[in-house]
Amino acid sequence: MKVISHELLNSLTPIRSLSQNLNELVQQESLSAEDLEDIKQSVATMHNRSNHLQEFVESYRKLAMLPSPKKEKTELSELVESCLQIMQPLFKKDSIAVVNQLNFKRWITVDRNQMEQVLINLLTNSMYALEGKDRREISISAELKEKRLYIMISDTGAGIEPEIEDKIFLPFFTTRKEGAGIGLTLSKNIIEAHGGYLAFENGENGTKFTVCLLE
Repeated sequence: MKVISHELLNSLTPIRSLSQNLNELVQQESLSAEDLEDIKQSVATMHNRSNHLQEFVESYRKLAMLPSPKKEKTELSELVESCLQIMQPLFKKDSIAVVNQLNFKRWITVDRNQMEQVLINLLTNSMYALEGKDRREISISAELKEKRLYIMISDTGAGIEPEIEDKIFLPFFTTRKEGAGIGLTLSKNIIEAHGGYLAFENGENGTKFTVCLLE
């Protein structure tokens, strides 16, 4: 509620102030060139803030109205390859090498669309972690252990700062200027709705996210 209140006030306060100013301007019998410029800037600012507010509400709705998984049999390696194909133009644009180490086929029972969303979110997260790095590499692998399936996505990025490790799954928390801050939260919620969990670990040469699903 604190985050929601903060975001609402960040947009509503300037919109209210600007609308009051506009109301005073239009009460005048004539408008100067300076007044017209003020009106243009005020309308543009109100438009931008209302767009931001709409995007925020849409993001909140995605979290609050996450549907229950509609599970179906899906082949794991084909699912992973499909996600990599979707992301390939972005990887190519940023000169990121992707290593697919998944070397076995396995049928899993998941909501395919939701799992695609999780993998794309994690790959996108890794992609942004590689900004400014000389070595840009993402690897994806999987293993079966004690009736559990582990899907690992690792990158050679900067890693997660220790002071924010306990915040990365919080809704709307982001370190990116244009990030909505729901990717990891949504991914965590999806995996937990499947009866699994999403975890991460920092290493010397990057970060690894692990999706665990029960077989």
